[in-house]
Amino acid sequence: MSTKLKGPDGRIPDRLPDGRPAVSWERRWTEGPLPLWLVAAAGGIAVIFVLGIFFYGSYTGVGNAGGL
Repeated sequence: MSTKLKGPDGRIPDRLPDGRPAVSWERRWTEGPLPLWLVAAAGGIAVIFVLGIFFYGSYTGVGNAGGL
């Protein structure tokens, strides 16, 4: 990116002077410290994992309907 596009605080503005987006929509979700899709995917996997632990515990641990 050109340095003349940066604002006084060093950030790139959201829009160019002619009204077009400064960053294309294809690159908006893949740039930055951590891509948003990666954070969402990791969060979803973590939720499924935790729910799996609860279901596993309900069938094998204390409180299961099995015999003594």
